[in-house]
Amino acid sequence: MTVWRYTAFPVAEPGQRREGELSAQTAELARASLRRVGLQVVRIRPAKQNLIPAGALRWPAARQALDQYLAQRRSPVKSELFDSAATMLEAGIPLLEALSALVEAKAGRASASRTMLVQLRDAVRSGASLDDAMREHASWFDPAEVAIVEAGRHSGELATVLRALASRHGRADALRQRLIGALAYPSVIACVGVSVVIFLSVKTLPELAAILKGADIEVPALTRSIMTIGQGLVGYGWLAIPLAVVTAVLVLAWRSRRSSRPSARTWAPRLVRRMQVGRLLLALTELTRAGVPLVEALRVTEPTLRGWGSLHLRRVVTDAADELERGGTIGGALRDERWFDGEFRRLAAVAETAGELDEVFGRIGERYERRSERSISRLATLLEPAVIVFLAVLVGLVVLGAVLPLVRLQEVL
Repeated sequence: MTVWRYTAFPVAEPGQRREGELSAQTAELARASLRRVGLQVVRIRPAKQNLIPAGALRWPAARQALDQYLAQRRSPVKSELFDSAATMLEAGIPLLEALSALVEAKAGRASASRTMLVQLRDAVRSGASLDDAMREHASWFDPAEVAIVEAGRHSGELATVLRALASRHGRADALRQRLIGALAYPSVIACVGVSVVIFLSVKTLPELAAILKGADIEVPALTRSIMTIGQGLVGYGWLAIPLAVVTAVLVLAWRSRRSSRPSARTWAPRLVRRMQVGRLLLALTELTRAGVPLVEALRVTEPTLRGWGSLHLRRVVTDAADELERGGTIGGALRDERWFDGEFRRLAAVAETAGELDEVFGRIGERYERRSERSISRLATLLEPAVIVFLAVLVGLVVLGAVLPLVRLQEVL
């Protein structure tokens, strides 16, 4: 459904100009809707839509991957929207008025979030529930979020679950920003250093080599090697982009083929596994607290697991849901030692017996997040000196490659 931006005048009060947005299949249907409420349209045009429409990608897997990427990237925006909606609902403002207020807060901005909010508002105004309206926007809301909102609507705790979603997205964005910050500074320093080295290897060293050749002196092997590498990077560096694209496609194809084998395992560092399991446990906590059964919570959360090692974890979660349906226990269902250690399985078994599974999952998930934050901080502490040492060695080799021709030339003279 398309969102249309209109300019209209009330029939009863022609002097008052009104502007707004509404969703409709065609411009004619939008005009008809406005005429029914007493507005005479003078201008109507489509609002800004997503960069890639839903029908642009014919491959369902590619469309799903893109939706998941966009939903994850929009996490900070969703955190603000959920928090604002929860605040207004807690203040006693009806849902439709809250959505209208969010739309008005973004007045004058031709953004994808405003377009999405307009479609949500119009869907709710037409009688749809919030979770049904969210389900039509897969590039914004993943299945776990939709299930949490649906459970909150049924239990009458919609404001509470929206607040929980805002908190989850806030934590995930903070952890992501910390990881990006840990990698940003070393990456910038490395790029600048490598650029300087390449410049010296294609500008300064060739001039020294030309002087030696003019004097019939052999150019040192180190100098020749550095010049060859630098000139190769300059001449064929553009091939890195298509090579990276082809490599990514081959890796995705290999992972898809590998994931179809039940015995296949995906290697992932301990930090990545801990972050993935922590995110899984916190999502399960939110779903179970909202009233979603554990089996359904596992099935809803499984498609939302993304990132390094997620293919194997998703298989583990699917198998766990199947085993729970057959009457198994959560400690026995989540028995993969690579992802769930013995302490977790023991705590899960005790919590299941005591009926406090959501509390235990929440505490373990928060503990894993704290451990991940400490690991990222240590990684940032180690990366900076490592990059500096790497650049020192690299620059030292280039300087040595420049000094050797001068020394050889001095010996001949």
